[in-house]
Amino acid sequence: MTNFKRIVDGILFGTLISMSLCQIGWAEEGPGPNRPNPRNPWPALIQQAATLGLPTEFLMHIDPAFVHITFEDLRTYAAEYHPEDHLMILNMRLSFNEAGGALADLGKMTHHDLALLYHELLHAYLDYLYADQHLTPLTPTDQQVLNFANSQLACHYRFVRINPIRQLKDATELRFLSDEDSWEVMNETWAVFVGWVLWTKLELSGGKLFDNTWTPALIDQWTTRLEQAVKSGELLGYYEPDDPEERKVARKRFIAPSNGLTSQDVEHLLTQVLQEPVELVEASKEVFERYQTTLEPPPSCE
Repeated sequence: MTNFKRIVDGILFGTLISMSLCQIGWAEEGPGPNRPNPRNPWPALIQQAATLGLPTEFLMHIDPAFVHITFEDLRTYAAEYHPEDHLMILNMRLSFNEAGGALADLGKMTHHDLALLYHELLHAYLDYLYADQHLTPLTPTDQQVLNFANSQLACHYRFVRINPIRQLKDATELRFLSDEDSWEVMNETWAVFVGWVLWTKLELSGGKLFDNTWTPALIDQWTTRLEQAVKSGELLGYYEPDDPEERKVARKRFIAPSNGLTSQDVEHLLTQVLQEPVELVEASKEVFERYQTTLEPPPSCE
């Protein structure tokens, strides 16, 4: 998959001037001996994320020179990721003083904006896994994620049901998607879930992830929120049709619940990407397993 069209993120995660990630700095207030190199802010991103208890393992696998970040006031979409250029476009409010010259301090971002950032970082991670060339071989974990993604693209996110009218969940149409469209559906579905996970954890912990342990009561709150998100369709992905005639009818096509996240998707994302504890993984899988029994099965690829 080398000719990926751009991936654009939905209104759910907000609104997103142009410098390479290797050219923009990481904002800090005042000088200091530990001030990061403004030409390579990726280590500072990881350091600040780790300090806040945010996931960092998958970020450390991405070549710091791979991704380029820009800041814009977009009118149509909340954020954009362009795999062909490895370009991530973020909302101006995520830049220092909203000036577009440097990424803002993670510790001062809202839960909403941190979720937006991780939504985009998941796009960057998948883009990196599928890049034609790597300076170093993929780690075993990265290879497992890549292999699983390929298996999902072969069927679950290719021969699908869509909701032509999103509000009518029972009205579906069968579609056999192109490489680009199936890639986008999986990419958006996974990124929406990752963003939701970050937002929900921050909300439940009051933003203090290091002070939080997954007690039974907290797991119950997590499960309740996840069930609501699944049933409402909040976690369903979408694609922009390749066919220009179809785009005249609908700018986006949302996937039907039968081809939404699977419990296997959830397990891989929580375990291998986000490094969540087993109790949270198992509770989340159970939510999806119960929900999937109420749905018509996805169309067979055989």
